[in-house]
Amino acid sequence: MEGEGSGRESAARAREVVLISAGASHSVALLSFVTTGNAVSSWGRGEDGQLGHGDAEDRLLPTLISALDDQDVVSVTCGADHTTAYSESGLQLYSWGWGDFGRLGHGNSSDVFTPQPVKALQGVKIKQIACGDSHCLAVTMDGGVQSWGRNQNGQLGLGSTEDSLLPQKIQAFEGVSVKMVAAGAEHTAAVTEDGDLYGWGWGRYGNLGLGDRNDRLVPEKVSEVDGQKMVLVACGWRHTITVSSSGNLYTYGWSKYGQLGHGDFEDHLVPHRLEALRDNSISQVSGGWRHSMALTSDGKLYGWGWNKFGQVGVGDNVDHCSPMLVKFPDEQKLTHISCGWRHTLAVTERKNVFSWGRGTSGQLGHGDSVDRNTPKMIEVLSKDGSGCKQMESSRTDPQPGKIWVSPSERYAIVPDETVPRPPPSLTRGNGNDANVPDVKRVRI
Repeated sequence: MEGEGSGRESAARAREVVLISAGASHSVALLSFVTTGNAVSSWGRGEDGQLGHGDAEDRLLPTLISALDDQDVVSVTCGADHTTAYSESGLQLYSWGWGDFGRLGHGNSSDVFTPQPVKALQGVKIKQIACGDSHCLAVTMDGGVQSWGRNQNGQLGLGSTEDSLLPQKIQAFEGVSVKMVAAGAEHTAAVTEDGDLYGWGWGRYGNLGLGDRNDRLVPEKVSEVDGQKMVLVACGWRHTITVSSSGNLYTYGWSKYGQLGHGDFEDHLVPHRLEALRDNSISQVSGGWRHSMALTSDGKLYGWGWNKFGQVGVGDNVDHCSPMLVKFPDEQKLTHISCGWRHTLAVTERKNVFSWGRGTSGQLGHGDSVDRNTPKMIEVLSKDGSGCKQMESSRTDPQPGKIWVSPSERYAIVPDETVPRPPPSLTRGNGNDANVPDVKRVRI
């Protein structure tokens, strides 16, 4: 009997979420399965192929990415509208989704609708991937950093403003062992194994922490803060969050929506300690488009910043310029968090997955398109729900009769049809494909 019980417990533990990541309007989860190894599930907006299911359809519920079956994926990371996954046994990084500016690392700017290997990184041992709005970075096991994608403000750290369609090594870190990197919209931050903090890229709001509002084309070391060594870093769209070895949290950059958490809406040009959480030891941080989240070592979650869609998770839709405690059923303790642009994901010790915030594309995973301002458990992914046992796979068409349409056909301009062009400040894209009007790139 004892043996049978142990087997049941092992099977229960095996079907669980081990990692989650949130993009602009999509979400991804890494699942541990006892018989088939790890699997990857995605849901939300699929317009640019970022879900990896081979089509451009949104998914309102988590759906297994069949192309990653048996690939031994150990990490998943969302960019705004693209996604990456790393296979440890295969020493292979995969990417898919919106390809403009080379953010997928495939040597071109094409959108990709199923996971494809980044051939330039084949065989490279990677310990961490960071994805921003339009650029990516990989930290290798030897502490080096490679970057690729959009580079109009120097966010790749290569000393120029030229985009890179393939991964390139950041030479400025030669002789420096990098521990982790974080990517914002157009800026990047890093902490080294020695506890030093670096910033580069777009710096208009002081989000590089260097005391001014200038861009940097190569990584520059941030002045030592309170004699502290830094161990964690995260980027929001235009703000940065870092944590010291003593567990203190510091923020800097843009704070129009209170995303720095200092009780006001003032920008900070250098790291500024978050006094409201000074009595807590911070174990994890994440930055959204204009909101921030911090997880304490005792499993409590605090949120602050822009809250129009309830992404802070405290039951209202009012912006908060100071940390607010996010409550969970039965006071469950948290183990992992991830901020999307307008939504948030969290995993509890009980292996339940919660989401809240913007739901218009199904990115919350509840089978609907409803916004929520408090955490709601994603039934299909949670141990207290169906425990990852009732998910569809991308090899199954969830909406029979629908056919896949190529990107150029989806966005082709109908003859004699006038397509309204938004102001240049709202558009993104390199404009190289005449069949894809810039209006596609507007994000609401």
